[in-house]
Formats: sequence, structure tokens, C-alpha cells
Amino acid sequence: MLVVAVLTLSTSSPSCSLSAEDLSAPFQIIITLRLENSTQPGRAITIRTGGTVSAPSPEGGGLDILALGTFCPLISNSDAEKRIDLGQMKPHYLYTGEGPSSPNLKEREGIHFLNVPANSTVQVRHNLPLSRIFEYEDTLTKDDLKPGDVYHLGINSGNLGTTWWCWGDMEDNPKDQKLSACQEGSNFGKAEKPKAEQVGKEGWVLG
Repeated sequence: MLVVAVLTLSTSSPSCSLSAEDLSAPFQIIITLRLENSTQPGRAITIRTGGTVSAPSPEGGGLDILALGTFCPLISNSDAEKRIDLGQMKPHYLYTGEGPSSPNLKEREGIHFLNVPANSTVQVRHNLPLSRIFEYEDTLTKDDLKPGDVYHLGINSGNLGTTWWCWGDMEDNPKDQKLSACQEGSNFGKAEKPKAEQVGKEGWVLG
């Protein structure tokens, strides 16, 4: 065991209005992370969030993280057959034949990192206004709901963890260091692994 992180799911409010939508304070899904056990107590970690519920949704529109199947459908507590699909999109990206331009993850486009502090928590919030809830649902509509209906939400197990992490946070050691795309068990874009003498000399951080 190196680190055990605990992830919890909550909402900004116990209920979502069917009649009026507060655009200044939309209903939100809240992901909270904290470190529970560590072989280096008192030390933060940095995680790569791609493809997980801890990833932020893109600013300015486009598919939000909920649309990528990271969460299970909303399921009625009274009738399990009543489900609201939040999205199961699987984007396909054009392959140009060229790998990522840099072995340093910090220099690659579209990669997001999250700092998990040693002695507190960090939150990621996903907006889920009423207009978004039914965006990818083909069967149910707002008119199928009535006041008092209770639905529950879960996270798909494959979207809980991280694909890369290291000790320290982005305001500490990794801030001025290079984050190597190579780590035990995987290699993002077939990047060349830094040699042992390069790690200290060039400031590489291995995941």
C-alpha cells in the first residue's frame, strides 16, 4: 500500500426543483476526495483525472464529463425500471499517425491534474441543471416526474480511480518538474522513459 484515497459522492441540495431553475446556483453533483492512509503521511499527491468523475467538464460547451458514461443512470427508488440516462457517449478521435508531441504530461493538450491535499479534502463539482438531466434521455421527460419522486445516482466503477499519480502537489515539487508519461504498467503515447541519470538532472517525476 502506498496511498488509499477515499472518494465520496454528494449533491449541492437534497432536491431539484421541477418548476423553477436557479441559474445562479444550479443543482450540482459533488465529488470529494481525501487521503485516508499513506506511506508518507502529511504529503499530498497529484492525480491525472482523465476519464474519471474527478475530471472537470470542458468550459464553453461540448460534452461534459457526465455524458461520457462516468455516472450510472438516475434510478427511481420506487420503480427500478424508471431510469434517466445522463449519457453514454464514447468519443472517437482522429488519429494522425503522430504520437503526442511531448513525453512531459504537463505539456500535452487536454490533460488535467488534481491536487489531493494531505490533511484536508478537495472537491470537483459538476453542474446538473434540470435542462441537462434529460439531454441524453430518450424515454422519460420532465413531464414524467412528479413532486416527491426520489432517484438515486451512482458512479460506474471503471471511472473511480486515476491513470497516473505522483507524490506532491502542483504548487510544490511537481510545479517546476516534468511529469513523465511513463509509469509502471502503462505508457501514454509510447513516450521514452527518462534514464536514471536524467530523472534528477532534468527534474523528471515518474508516476
